[in-house]
Amino acid sequence: MQHLMPLLTLLLFAHGTHAELRGTGDLGVVIEREPAAIQIVNTTDKISLTRITGLGDLSHASVVYSRDARFAFIFGRDGGLTKIDLLQDKVAKRIIQAGNSIGGAISQDGKLIAVSNYSPGGVKVFSSETLELVADIPATYADNKLSKVVG
Repeated sequence: MQHLMPLLTLLLFAHGTHAELRGTGDLGVVIEREPAAIQIVNTTDKISLTRITGLGDLSHASVVYSRDARFAFIFGRDGGLTKIDLLQDKVAKRIIQAGNSIGGAISQDGKLIAVSNYSPGGVKVFSSETLELVADIPATYADNKLSKVVG
Protein backbone atom coordinates (compact mmCIF):
# COMPACT_ATOMS: atom_id res chain seq x y z
CA MET A 1 0.00 0.00 0.00
CA GLN A 2 2.87 2.37 0.76
CA HIS A 3 4.12 1.95 -2.79
CA LEU A 4 0.73 2.91 -4.23
CA MET A 5 0.41 6.24 -2.38
CA PRO A 6 2.94 8.15 -4.53
CA LEU A 7 1.29 6.81 -7.67
CA LEU A 8 -2.19 7.78 -6.47
CA THR A 9 -0.96 11.24 -5.50
CA LEU A 10 0.63 11.70 -8.92
CA LEU A 11 -2.57 10.64 -10.68
CA LEU A 12 -4.64 13.00 -8.55
CA PHE A 13 -2.45 16.01 -9.38
CA ALA A 14 -2.11 15.11 -13.06
CA HIS A 15 -5.88 14.90 -13.45
CA GLY A 16 -6.43 18.36 -11.96
CA THR A 17 -4.16 20.19 -14.42
CA HIS A 18 -6.29 19.81 -17.56
CA ALA A 19 -9.25 21.90 -18.65
CA GLU A 20 -12.57 20.12 -18.52
CA LEU A 21 -13.40 18.38 -21.80
CA ARG A 22 -16.61 19.65 -23.32
CA GLY A 23 -18.28 19.87 -26.71
CA THR A 24 -17.20 22.92 -28.69
CA GLY A 25 -20.56 23.45 -30.39
CA ASP A 26 -22.03 24.62 -27.08
CA LEU A 27 -19.38 27.27 -26.51
CA GLY A 28 -19.59 30.94 -27.38
CA VAL A 29 -17.97 34.25 -26.56
CA VAL A 30 -19.53 37.33 -24.96
CA ILE A 31 -17.66 40.59 -25.54
CA GLU A 32 -17.40 42.96 -22.58
CA ARG A 33 -16.68 46.19 -24.41
CA GLU A 34 -15.77 48.53 -21.57
CA PRO A 35 -13.48 46.36 -19.44
CA ALA A 36 -11.84 44.87 -22.57
CA ALA A 37 -12.65 41.31 -21.59
CA ILE A 38 -14.53 38.31 -22.92
CA GLN A 39 -16.48 35.55 -21.27
CA ILE A 40 -16.49 32.02 -22.61
CA VAL A 41 -20.02 30.72 -22.17
CA ASN A 42 -21.80 27.39 -22.42
CA THR A 43 -24.90 28.18 -24.47
CA THR A 44 -26.80 25.03 -23.50
CA ASP A 45 -26.35 25.40 -19.74
CA LYS A 46 -26.45 29.21 -20.03
CA ILE A 47 -23.44 29.70 -17.77
CA SER A 48 -20.20 31.62 -17.95
CA LEU A 49 -17.20 29.28 -17.83
CA THR A 50 -14.38 31.80 -17.58
CA ARG A 51 -13.43 35.43 -18.13
CA ILE A 52 -10.34 36.55 -20.06
CA THR A 53 -9.04 40.11 -19.67
CA GLY A 54 -6.38 42.30 -21.26
CA LEU A 55 -7.60 42.10 -24.86
CA GLY A 56 -7.19 45.74 -25.88
CA ASP A 57 -9.92 48.03 -27.21
CA LEU A 58 -13.04 45.93 -27.72
CA SER A 59 -15.41 48.87 -28.25
CA HIS A 60 -16.35 47.62 -31.73
CA ALA A 61 -15.03 44.07 -31.54
CA SER A 62 -16.28 41.23 -33.68
CA VAL A 63 -15.75 37.47 -33.53
CA VAL A 64 -15.49 34.55 -35.95
CA TYR A 65 -15.07 30.89 -35.04
CA SER A 66 -12.87 28.14 -36.46
CA ARG A 67 -14.61 25.38 -38.43
CA ASP A 68 -14.33 22.96 -35.52
CA ALA A 69 -15.58 25.69 -33.13
CA ARG A 70 -12.56 25.26 -30.87
CA PHE A 71 -11.09 28.72 -31.49
CA ALA A 72 -12.60 32.19 -31.50
CA PHE A 73 -10.81 34.97 -33.38
CA ILE A 74 -11.48 38.42 -31.96
CA PHE A 75 -10.93 41.57 -34.00
CA GLY A 76 -10.30 44.55 -31.71
CA ARG A 77 -10.64 48.22 -32.49
CA ASP A 78 -6.98 48.72 -31.51
CA GLY A 79 -5.83 46.54 -34.42
CA GLY A 80 -5.53 43.48 -32.21
CA LEU A 81 -6.23 40.00 -33.54
CA THR A 82 -6.65 37.49 -30.73
CA LYS A 83 -7.00 33.71 -31.05
CA ILE A 84 -8.85 32.23 -28.06
CA ASP A 85 -8.73 28.50 -27.28
CA LEU A 86 -12.26 27.83 -26.05
CA LEU A 87 -11.41 24.39 -24.67
CA GLN A 88 -8.38 25.51 -22.68
CA ASP A 89 -9.94 28.85 -21.61
CA LYS A 90 -6.95 30.92 -22.67
CA VAL A 91 -5.41 33.22 -25.26
CA ALA A 92 -3.62 31.01 -27.78
CA LYS A 93 -2.02 34.00 -29.55
CA ARG A 94 -2.47 37.76 -29.82
CA ILE A 95 -0.96 40.20 -32.31
CA ILE A 96 -1.38 43.89 -33.06
CA GLN A 97 -1.63 43.88 -36.84
CA ALA A 98 -2.74 47.47 -37.56
CA GLY A 99 -3.58 50.76 -35.88
CA ASN A 100 -7.35 50.37 -36.04
CA SER A 101 -9.38 47.42 -37.33
CA ILE A 102 -13.11 47.08 -37.71
CA GLY A 103 -13.94 43.44 -38.38
CA GLY A 104 -12.86 40.34 -40.17
CA ALA A 105 -13.76 36.99 -41.64
CA ILE A 106 -12.59 33.40 -41.78
CA SER A 107 -12.19 31.50 -45.05
CA GLN A 108 -14.60 28.70 -45.88
CA ASP A 109 -11.88 26.10 -45.30
CA GLY A 110 -10.93 27.75 -41.99
CA LYS A 111 -7.28 28.25 -42.91
CA LEU A 112 -7.22 32.03 -43.39
CA ILE A 113 -8.30 35.00 -41.29
CA ALA A 114 -8.90 38.31 -43.10
CA VAL A 115 -8.91 41.59 -41.14
CA SER A 116 -10.48 44.84 -42.37
CA ASN A 117 -8.31 47.77 -41.36
CA TYR A 118 -9.56 51.27 -40.85
CA SER A 119 -6.09 52.62 -40.21
CA PRO A 120 -3.85 52.38 -42.19
CA GLY A 121 -6.47 50.84 -44.48
CA GLY A 122 -6.52 47.70 -46.57
CA VAL A 123 -6.98 44.05 -45.67
CA LYS A 124 -4.46 41.74 -44.04
CA VAL A 125 -4.75 37.97 -44.29
CA PHE A 126 -3.29 35.62 -41.68
CA SER A 127 -2.85 31.89 -41.17
CA SER A 128 -5.52 30.77 -38.69
CA GLU A 129 -3.05 28.27 -37.25
CA THR A 130 -0.15 30.62 -36.45
CA LEU A 131 -1.49 34.16 -37.09
CA GLU A 132 1.47 34.70 -39.42
CA LEU A 133 0.86 37.28 -42.16
CA VAL A 134 0.00 35.64 -45.50
CA ALA A 135 -1.04 38.70 -47.54
CA ASP A 136 -1.25 42.47 -47.17
CA ILE A 137 -3.80 43.84 -49.64
CA PRO A 138 -3.84 47.63 -49.93
CA ALA A 139 -7.10 49.39 -50.72
CA THR A 140 -6.18 52.49 -52.67
CA TYR A 141 -8.01 55.21 -54.51
CA ALA A 142 -7.00 58.43 -56.30
CA ASP A 143 -3.29 59.22 -56.11
CA ASN A 144 -2.59 55.92 -54.28
CA LYS A 145 -4.20 57.11 -51.05
CA LEU A 146 -5.13 54.30 -48.66
CA SER A 147 -8.84 53.71 -48.20
CA LYS A 148 -10.45 52.67 -44.93
CA VAL A 149 -11.89 49.16 -45.13
CA VAL A 150 -14.85 48.24 -42.94
CA GLY A 151 -16.72 45.00 -42.29
